[in-house]
Amino acid sequence: MKLHRLTSALLVAGLALAASASHAEGFKFLPGLNAGFKFEPTLAVSLGAMNAAGGNDDAMTVYGLDFNMNCGLIQTPDNRIRTHIQINHVDESGVKSTSFELSPRYTLPIGGGFSVGAGPALAMVKVDNGNTDKNLFGYGAVAGLNYRAGMLYAGADVRYLNTNERDNVQFENWAVLAKVGINF
Repeated sequence: MKLHRLTSALLVAGLALAASASHAEGFKFLPGLNAGFKFEPTLAVSLGAMNAAGGNDDAMTVYGLDFNMNCGLIQTPDNRIRTHIQINHVDESGVKSTSFELSPRYTLPIGGGFSVGAGPALAMVKVDNGNTDKNLFGYGAVAGLNYRAGMLYAGADVRYLNTNERDNVQFENWAVLAKVGINF
């Protein structure tokens, strides 16, 4: 319960900071509609470990796809907001789940093609615990390290996702993911 409160507090603080920052000079709204905007998309496969409430094991294998691009809804003057869309799947320890996650992240370049980013995560998670299956809304936070060199993309994410509970089905989880893919 304490973790849930901490995560909620961090999300509220992050949203408040983002709301106040959005009034800063130079922020662009709907830049994706401008002819000169570059989305710079990336597609990657991901593989990692997940610890989930409702699972019968401490660590489960999670795999999926990560599509990320410069955010076309709101953008900083130096294009530091990237939107990640992830589809992750688990089929282990008596649990099957597929999640569709949206995660806009503020990124900072740290040199040599590396950048770090963090932001909120929103998800729709289909969970089957062996007794019943439900679609659950999820929210959380994610932080990641990215490397881009020409067409090569590599990255790693640490993500916490809390879900609502329906009919004794829940899927609160932590995941650590490694990613590799291509930049377009």
